[in-house]
Amino acid sequence: MSRKTRNLLTLGIISISLFCCAIIGILRTQKVAETQESLPHGQLAIGGPFELIDKDKKTWKNSDFKGKPLLVYFGYTYCPDICPTALYTMSQAVEKLGGKATLQPLFITIDPKRDTPAQLENYFQNFLKDFIMLTGSSLQIKQAIKAFRVHAARVEEGRGEADYLMDHSSLIYLMDKEGKYIAHFDHKCSPQDIIKRTETYFKTGV
Repeated sequence: MSRKTRNLLTLGIISISLFCCAIIGILRTQKVAETQESLPHGQLAIGGPFELIDKDKKTWKNSDFKGKPLLVYFGYTYCPDICPTALYTMSQAVEKLGGKATLQPLFITIDPKRDTPAQLENYFQNFLKDFIMLTGSSLQIKQAIKAFRVHAARVEEGRGEADYLMDHSSLIYLMDKEGKYIAHFDHKCSPQDIIKRTETYFKTGV
């Protein structure tokens, strides 16, 4: 094969590669554009309709919180460390921001089998009294978990039916007055992190 032929072949391969890269780039751009068009600007598809009950068996729907920003955490009362840490952080932040009149904290269980209204009543005593703690049927909890894109799964470690653990994501969601996602924090954040972001939202609306 002559040098000229090899050069032409090399140029052809390069041209084909560039063309393929261009096509892939266009397809990826279109996919991103479609995703952006499906969501409000700057927001993620987190949150949505739910209907659950609290420790007093009162029914709460997501629409009941319209007009008030929320801090939402999904966990379970038998959690040994992560959940109490997150709820304590939320308690401090909400208290410093002025209580539930300013920011409503919600705890939604991922373990409705054990987290009955009576269990929530006992657990409630450990945290800020402004908390609304919610449970429901397995289907209702699954719907709420799906709406907030929460991971939750039972961990099988040879434990009994009443002594199992749950593997779950540990995020605190800040939601606006319309129930739309603003930001999230992990359980290791400080109350000041939540306060700073919430105050930014109050001042700018974003």
